[in-house]
Amino acid sequence: MLIIEKAKKEDAKSIHDISRELNISYVKDKDRGVLLRIISEEYIEQNINNFIVARLYGSIAGFLWFNTQYPDELLDDTVLQGNIDNCIYSEQIAVKREYEGLGIGRKLYKFIKENSPDKGILVFVNTAPEGNKASFSFHTSIGFKTVGIFHRKYFCGFEDFTSKLLRL
Repeated sequence: MLIIEKAKKEDAKSIHDISRELNISYVKDKDRGVLLRIISEEYIEQNINNFIVARLYGSIAGFLWFNTQYPDELLDDTVLQGNIDNCIYSEQIAVKREYEGLGIGRKLYKFIKENSPDKGILVFVNTAPEGNKASFSFHTSIGFKTVGIFHRKYFCGFEDFTSKLLRL
């Protein structure tokens, strides 16, 4: 049985493990999607209210890490093509490989929408130096539209980093 709910402090290790398992530095099948950052257990514990988990048969199958708005420090490097006001910013969404295709990612976003019905959701998907086509395809398939382009010479360990900012 699948349960989507707010994360608990005891979920920190599982969330960290998934963020590492799907990190671009470790994953072998990059064409199925990757994460750019590994989230430390300490950070997760300190910010547990910003995490939602998907539990499948009692274990964590995926998570969504969010903030209440698009980070101000990214705005200077973002060319906006649409409105980003009144949005929750999805920092990361991840589903373990063995649970892909079960609708878990869609249900994590649905949980956000149901709990904040008056808000949009923003996420950015990297397009360079390595594009994350699987993530872009997933997000556009559930209704996300491009509202901006983010570019920074150095970001998350990558040179000449570019991503699309998407809104649902």
